[in-house]
Amino acid sequence: MFTAKTSRWFFAAMLIFIGILAGVLLTANLNLIHKGKAGSESEVRARLEERMATMLEFSEGFSAVAEYVTPSVVTVETERKVYVNTTSPFPSDPFGDFFGGDDFFRRFFGPPRNQPRQEQRLQGLGSGVIVSEDGYVLTNNHVIDKMDNIKVTLSNGKSYDSKLIGADPRTDLAVLRIDEKGLPAIKMANSDQIKVGQWAIAVGNPFSKSLSQTVTAGIVSGLSRSSVGLDTDVDFLQTDAAINPGNSGGALVNLSGQLLGINTAILSRSGGYEGIGFAIPSNTARSIMEQIIKNGKVIRGYVGIRMQDVDEQMARAMGLGKAQGAVIADIVKDSPADKADLHQGDVIIKVDGQEVADGSAIRKAIVRRAPGTKVALTILREGTETVVYVTLAEFPDEDVQMKEDSAARKSSEIIGIKVSNASSELAGKYGFGADEKGVVIVDIDQSGPAFRAGLREGDLIKRVGKREVRNLKDYSDAMAGLNKGDTALFLVNRRGTSMFMAFTVPNQ
Repeated sequence: MFTAKTSRWFFAAMLIFIGILAGVLLTANLNLIHKGKAGSESEVRARLEERMATMLEFSEGFSAVAEYVTPSVVTVETERKVYVNTTSPFPSDPFGDFFGGDDFFRRFFGPPRNQPRQEQRLQGLGSGVIVSEDGYVLTNNHVIDKMDNIKVTLSNGKSYDSKLIGADPRTDLAVLRIDEKGLPAIKMANSDQIKVGQWAIAVGNPFSKSLSQTVTAGIVSGLSRSSVGLDTDVDFLQTDAAINPGNSGGALVNLSGQLLGINTAILSRSGGYEGIGFAIPSNTARSIMEQIIKNGKVIRGYVGIRMQDVDEQMARAMGLGKAQGAVIADIVKDSPADKADLHQGDVIIKVDGQEVADGSAIRKAIVRRAPGTKVALTILREGTETVVYVTLAEFPDEDVQMKEDSAARKSSEIIGIKVSNASSELAGKYGFGADEKGVVIVDIDQSGPAFRAGLREGDLIKRVGKREVRNLKDYSDAMAGLNKGDTALFLVNRRGTSMFMAFTVPNQ
């Protein structure tokens, strides 16, 4: 028989028992729920391994692309003969570097005369891409420019002397050929279909031959990059795949092993890779290559105008609604522009109905069209919009221009200056008229005879002796008529003021 006291103890014990049982059941239920969601530890690891296998397969895809593409990428070795001074004009300096060696004496006594010169070999290294089974190789013009010998080495170590088929400085492309058949030619992608964010793999030879066939990966980080500090007709691909010196001319490919572009330049403050590289798109490379193989050169359309970009201040001064297009600063005589109804001061805002942002965009739109093509230029003239039709001529032969540049450079080095054709850009920089003809001193050796005679950077050379100078060819011809020891008489324009300068051509 339960008393009231025992009854209370009994009910208390039952409550404790029920509480413990409920806790046990709840814990078991939670464990079941957890196991139902996550599974056992072995099951979790199995799922992780499955995901890791997927990543491994993705990684092996990169290895497969690298193995597939590498035989199509070659090493381009170049060599050029140069002459350097090898003998000090002064006796051995007993104080060594205390006074800075020979440089100390040069600062006070000037450069030596008739110093012995010795032949040396200047060597360079770059990359290239095999683009046909019968030996055509695509690379950068700056890799082979001014080089005497060009050697191509395949990934298997076999080397060939190559022939330069042609080069195009405006796009920084060059085509080589080696005497071999059955080569592993790369497949080209359609660069018009490239999207920002897709994977990109760069293959080349950074820094040295010992680091040949190096592969780096990244993404395409930008398209149609034209304002990258290079004077070219290319809208570059931008990538964060590491590109270093020696990678120039190498391949930028997609995950199908197709050529996206030719690696060309980097954006760098140190000279090394800093996160942004640029490649010439495959469609541009293919077009230039085909023209070089067929014609030996690139044929471009030509209007015959010199332009200046319209900035905000100019737009306000000219009463334009916005800063757009380019103003015609000068028209070349007897050019298509001279024969059409184009005037100095016209602002070009469209080419064939497409708006253009600046002079660079106008130039690219023109040079990509064939000579003989009729182009519609939409212009603003005194606030009125009108369309002028121009029939394009062939762009002046760049080989001729390069020869003129070379002759002018050689003759200028003797007197210690560097010159360039007058242009609207140089006119704005150095303060002479945009319609002035001549050659401009863009650099001057302060120890040379020209500087000592009073010539300065920015001087516009109008005449040499009795010869009028309108361009580099005139200047080269005039300089060619001067002999060692002759007195050179220059007529120059310095910020609107004309003056004569005379000096003796040195005997070297």
